[in-house]
Amino acid sequence: MRLSAVLHLAKALEYCTRKGRALYHDLNAYRVLFDEDGNPKLSSFGLMKTAGMENLIGQMWLLLLQSFLRAGRVATESVIYSFGTLLLDLLSGKHIPPSHVSVHH
Repeated sequence: MRLSAVLHLAKALEYCTRKGRALYHDLNAYRVLFDEDGNPKLSSFGLMKTAGMENLIGQMWLLLLQSFLRAGRVATESVIYSFGTLLLDLLSGKHIPPSHVSVHH
């Protein structure tokens, strides 16, 4: 099931990128919803406001902003990197924060 979800998400991201809509620069497990048939769907609204995530969210937005300011747009590389971190989360079954983001508890 996890590999099927990854394939569906990869196709959706490829479609968005091909259409010039690299929208999912901050893709993460909280932006993936499943319908009643178990098919993954990308969401774009903020479901990340869970307890203890606010600091990490702010740091992720800071990294995104720096990338956006350098390129003037959301880079395809940023989408690919975000997909890679999501892939790692899905296949490992754990949330693994990016190594360059410090998480303070």
